[in-house]
Amino acid sequence: MSQPKLDDDLLRAFKAGDDAAGEALFERYFDRLTRLVRSKMGWRLKRVEGSSDVAQSVMRTVFRRSRSDADIHTDAEGSLWPLLAAIAVNKLCNRAKYWQRQRRDQRREVALDETFDSLERGPTPEDVAELEDLIEHLLEPFPERRRRILQLVLQDRPTQEIAEAVQVSQRTVYATRQAAGELLTRLLAKD
Repeated sequence: MSQPKLDDDLLRAFKAGDDAAGEALFERYFDRLTRLVRSKMGWRLKRVEGSSDVAQSVMRTVFRRSRSDADIHTDAEGSLWPLLAAIAVNKLCNRAKYWQRQRRDQRREVALDETFDSLERGPTPEDVAELEDLIEHLLEPFPERRRRILQLVLQDRPTQEIAEAVQVSQRTVYATRQAAGELLTRLLAKD
């Protein structure tokens, strides 16, 4: 039975282009590294980061550094584990800082009241008045026939039915709808 290779030997082989050596290192340390990361993560960090993601990031860092001309040092016994553990702890600290920054800080999250659902409660009288004003501004520049088309469009009537009711072509209905959409975009951009 062959003796398992030392981490130094595997790193040199990986740096020389032997991907099997990288796979051997990955299989040797990934599970252990994942367990370490999981044990060191706080509960807040566990909610937003996966321990296997951090472990993969650590392994990727070591592989990238070993392929570049950076020196990767093992301990006195030739083990890569102390370096992997140190990188993992540093990555965890950095990720915790990242998630605690102002806009990502979970402590700033506020749960919505389950009884409050703006879509279920319906529009307020102010909402209705504002919508009526917007529709009035939208219809204002159009002649009476086009206003009638837009009123039917707002009632969600089919294009063919609108064309027959106002006695215009379907193309006129489409053109009116498009013109109203462009006007609405301009009106909303002003606000």
